[in-house]
Amino acid sequence: MTGLVNAARAGRFAAVVSLAVAMLACQERLTAPGECPELCPGGSPAVFDTVLNPVPLSDSSIAGYVGRGSGIALLVSNGLPAANARAVYRFTARGDSVPLRDTLRAYTIDSVAIGLTISARDTLLDGLKLFLFQMPQELPVDSNLTFAQVEPLLTTDNLIDSILVADTLNAGQVRTTLRGTDLEKVAIPPGTGGVLSLAVAIGAPVATGVRLGSAAGTNAATFTTYVTLDVPDTGAVGRQSLTPSVAFNTFVRETTVEPDTTLITLGGEPSSRALLRFDLPPKLGDSATIVRATLELIPVEPILGLERAPAVLQARAVLADLGAKSPVSTDERILVSDTVSSGSADTVRLDVTPIVQFWQAAAERPEALSLTLQPEAATFTRAVFGSTRQPASSPPRLRITYLVSFPFENP
Repeated sequence: MTGLVNAARAGRFAAVVSLAVAMLACQERLTAPGECPELCPGGSPAVFDTVLNPVPLSDSSIAGYVGRGSGIALLVSNGLPAANARAVYRFTARGDSVPLRDTLRAYTIDSVAIGLTISARDTLLDGLKLFLFQMPQELPVDSNLTFAQVEPLLTTDNLIDSILVADTLNAGQVRTTLRGTDLEKVAIPPGTGGVLSLAVAIGAPVATGVRLGSAAGTNAATFTTYVTLDVPDTGAVGRQSLTPSVAFNTFVRETTVEPDTTLITLGGEPSSRALLRFDLPPKLGDSATIVRATLELIPVEPILGLERAPAVLQARAVLADLGAKSPVSTDERILVSDTVSSGSADTVRLDVTPIVQFWQAAAERPEALSLTLQPEAATFTRAVFGSTRQPASSPPRLRITYLVSFPFENP
């Protein structure tokens, strides 16, 4: 009996020892190098580059998006190659009386202040002046206004004032105040509806330009009239200010440029946008990792614009390819942009990696992107690039760097 018990104990001990050995054999060695070659990659990472052109004849630019005067700035210049332009503002009517205590009161004008907002200029240029001219009441100041109508009216007879822009002012408001006999320069004849319209020109030692605030940018010109009411009160009640808002604003150019439909044009007014369509090869499917994607645009001529006031080249992913009316993504994570300087004909490069990764994430998305120059219809910059539609030009290129998956060994 004792022998049987000892034998049983010996068997159990052997089983425990075997289990312990097995457990020790299966323990992870956290501080030791890996010893599992059957799970390690069987090669080195491979990095590849590929260059794609747009689908032939599918890269196009479309004009007519944001009209002249509808952008967030107005253009004013003096012989700048990009544009020779004048800005025009028309204010709402200024009444000839003010309601006070249920009675319309006449008033006497004490002073008038006119303000303009500079949103961009050549920051290294000194001696810049802005000239304000009153437009005749009979001139229709609307979207049909032309340079040929405005330019002959910019005479000393119609000059309101000139404003010297401080050399240290890169952006901000400038203002002039008229008093006494100078008020005749902004007088609004009775019976004309009380509307003031003014044109803005500039003077400088060299050809240059400025971008001025507009109604769309919520920083248009201001026209404030300080008055004394015909009442016995001499305090705050008797002294008031009238501030008509801008009813219309625009700018007029000496020449207009019709975009070449066989090339890619960005900018101008009405603004032009571009739509580029690509066809990613199967090797860039889900298994590839996009490291970098760079869009390269080759100008056909030096980019026109204003020195030290660059525009912004912006690219967005297209959500549905509907041509000129294609909706684009508003997701800031897949919006890419960079500045475009004037005077250069060098290749323009834009990192569009997020957009190409967006295409890669879902096969049903169109492999297309939309290009704009910001601010639209409010910058001197106008760029013309090559296209597959013009054989004599160099079309856009999409340069993609990517990794392929590691080849794993079979276990």
